[in-house]
Amino acid sequence: MRRLPMLVMFVVVFTLALTACGSGDGDNESEGAEGAKIDCRADAFEGDPGLPENFPTPAEFTVTKSTEEGPTTVVVGYWESDLEEAYNEWKDQVEEAGFDVTFDEKEDKDAEVAYKGSGKTGIVQLRDRCSEDEVTYVRITSRPE
Repeated sequence: MRRLPMLVMFVVVFTLALTACGSGDGDNESEGAEGAKIDCRADAFEGDPGLPENFPTPAEFTVTKSTEEGPTTVVVGYWESDLEEAYNEWKDQVEEAGFDVTFDEKEDKDAEVAYKGSGKTGIVQLRDRCSEDEVTYVRITSRPE
């Protein structure tokens, strides 16, 4: 008799855990369904986006949104080039700015450059999901070390 309540509890916890995971991108309303093309170009964000000190902000990158999620700063924008060029440039510029690249990966439709420096850790996520040609979606997270 005790096994049934434990099984029910396990199923409820497991279901809640799966629901909480979601798509993981944290900005579902403005980004559309996973894999769907979106309009990446938007008005430039006014003010300090909250990136780490000395973090690169190249001319090809436009910040469109910056939010705080607990101790994490999330910066969203777009890069004026295709995914391949955006990935290579971000990786090079993060290293040139004195940050350690702790992980990087380039796949067909997305790429990541994880960094550590200036008392922060985070990741630059690049996605080939913009409806505009030669434009790459960018999402940067930054949190205290």
